[in-house]
Amino acid sequence: MSTIDPHLMRTFRSKMKHPKHFHRVCRVLARQRHQDLKDYGNCCGMIDELSQCLEVPITPEQRDQHAKWLMNCGVDPKNRNHRHQMWRLVQSHGNRGSWL
Repeated sequence: MSTIDPHLMRTFRSKMKHPKHFHRVCRVLARQRHQDLKDYGNCCGMIDELSQCLEVPITPEQRDQHAKWLMNCGVDPKNRNHRHQMWRLVQSHGNRGSWL
């Protein structure tokens, strides 16, 4: 199972809090479906889009690692409970200093 880069997660989290970026991130995530996040190419595309939206460069290796991690999560972005669980996961990883 893939893991997530702690430094990259902290960077994404801090940028997501900014109102300029928050709404852009929400639009990107709102377009995703459960089936989209089971496909490697779609996951990579979403990660690239988030990277551009947050103005955070990401290497192909990081994208690959995070896409595999995301595919294993089985998250459904349309499911409110899944969204809350993922947000809690992101927050808890950031607070522990490890990392999406």
